[in-house]
Amino acid sequence: MELSIFHLHIIENNLSSFQVLGETGFTVKMQYLWSFNSDVFSSFPAFNLDSVTLRKFYLDKDYIDYYHYLTKPEVAKYLAQADIPSSLENAKTELNYWARLFDIRSSFYWGIASKDTNKLIGTCGFNYWNRDHKRTEISYDLDHDYWGNGIMTKSVEAICSFAIQTLDVRRIQATVAIDNIPSIRVLEKCGFIQESIMKKFGILHNESKDFYMYVKLA
Repeated sequence: MELSIFHLHIIENNLSSFQVLGETGFTVKMQYLWSFNSDVFSSFPAFNLDSVTLRKFYLDKDYIDYYHYLTKPEVAKYLAQADIPSSLENAKTELNYWARLFDIRSSFYWGIASKDTNKLIGTCGFNYWNRDHKRTEISYDLDHDYWGNGIMTKSVEAICSFAIQTLDVRRIQATVAIDNIPSIRVLEKCGFIQESIMKKFGILHNESKDFYMYVKLA
């Protein structure tokens, strides 16, 4: 999972405003001015795909699967150290953050679950959504055991269609390390185009990495 914004941890909220504690430790009061139809948050939008379902997180148990697949070497190699859960409790906190985006009417983030077992095998969603400028940023991850089956491609296609058709998003962007070939293939299959290269954009496992910026325009 690659994020281009800092995580903000919610400590108090209501429908129109909430306080967040940023990485610097300073508390900031944020106000939301709703310029779109907030009915999109009336119920969580689930998607029924071929072999998986995009659904809400089950916070009482999904964090266990989340921890186990994110710590697999094949997945962890593309993650920043801060995005690799160090414990089950850390995984639980991280998953709660993603689930909370919908609760505070900030964004949408889905669990990818196997239809056969309802087991969490991945996540995808929008870690950043600028309503004024109609742009968003996508991130995703998938258990290595399920790579190569088209699951992530179908999931990304589904949520991009949702963003364009329901949220009126005009630009969806994604940042990806230049050696993350599996993720690049997913983006290109979903109609993203490479816009730029960002030198030393992120540090993965103590190494500065160049990243591509990919975009999909509506």
